[in-house]
Amino acid sequence: MATDGIRTENYMGKSYQERLGAITDKNAANAFRQAYAKKMAGGTDYISTISKAYSTGKTGAVNFVDAFPQYDVITHVGNTNISSANWQRNDFPFWRYFDKNTSADALNDWKPSGANPPQTRGDLQRNYGNIGSGRIAILIPKSLQDKMDADPAYARQIMAKLQEWKEDYDRWDNTVAASYGMDVAEHQAEKSYVFQLDENGDVCNCTVTSGGGKIVGPTEEEQRQFEAEQEAKKKRRVKYIQILKESAEKRKLQEQENLRMYQEKLMMMNFKISDIL
Repeated sequence: MATDGIRTENYMGKSYQERLGAITDKNAANAFRQAYAKKMAGGTDYISTISKAYSTGKTGAVNFVDAFPQYDVITHVGNTNISSANWQRNDFPFWRYFDKNTSADALNDWKPSGANPPQTRGDLQRNYGNIGSGRIAILIPKSLQDKMDADPAYARQIMAKLQEWKEDYDRWDNTVAASYGMDVAEHQAEKSYVFQLDENGDVCNCTVTSGGGKIVGPTEEEQRQFEAEQEAKKKRRVKYIQILKESAEKRKLQEQENLRMYQEKLMMMNFKISDIL
């Protein structure tokens, strides 16, 4: 189905219009449109390739470790009950989920105190930074885990669902990052994630950290914070800003070159691994 020429498939678990309508920042909305168009076109551009590479797992994966082999994956099975309002606060201690000894319901009774603090607060920055890069924590309802354990085919569907959600998110987020002149490969490699799944395996809450910063979204407040954090980085990446200001053809050539270099790097990594084996 299409509306005014726009296809209406889901993106990150919601319709195109629902997702777009939730983004009030003009730059982020334009980035979302670009990311959606790339997905619908089956994009093999630099950003899409990187986003997909970090959301592709082992063939036939029936668990999250195999579904995301690029990451250190921690799963917590239990009945997590966190409101979206609490989850989106900067002081919600989501970083505790990266501790293997934390239970899924450990933060159910957490209550905020006072106004939502800025994420630039020293103690919060330390907590974000201590998470590190390349990690995923997943909260799984027991009912969902039982279904996956009983039915491998169903488990594969759940793996594929989260992989697609993450790939969609990364494609959008990486497009935003590129618009600020950031190195997309570096930005992607720095990310860590917390996913809370509902009983159907859909993402109901998510937090993403990158380089010590926190991104929850897309929401208006968090997008503004994201933009503020990237402003300083933008000044240090003048050459990338210049590329973005050049002609569309030159940007296309640059993107193709980036994709070629990235693919060569993957080939070299695979070659080195084969030598070891």
